[in-house]
Amino acid sequence: MGYQERRVALIAKRAAAHLEPGERIQTGFIAQTGSLLFTAKIWTFVVTDRAVLIVGGNQVQRLPRDVSFGEPNGMYHRIELDRRYKVHRQYYPEITAANEALRAMRSGEQPEGH
Repeated sequence: MGYQERRVALIAKRAAAHLEPGERIQTGFIAQTGSLLFTAKIWTFVVTDRAVLIVGGNQVQRLPRDVSFGEPNGMYHRIELDRRYKVHRQYYPEITAANEALRAMRSGEQPEGH
């Protein structure tokens, strides 16, 4: 299994317990909060055909699909929601895919799943 496949599998594993029956993952990425090694917390963002999930440890938030993650730039892209999340540039393709899936839903296009 290659690096990309492992990332997809990790995101799917972290989201699995929080998906509704029949809900499909479209894309996902990893973010962090905090700035130091000991204060950083890892979050998994999962865009499904029904919602946006933010999974961190035992916490999960289910947001409507009306969010936008903005255009990624710099070494770490910042997403402002309930807190400031930072996403490393290695996940920029996934952020772009998430934004496209959310835009397609708003324009009435049929979203594609992973």
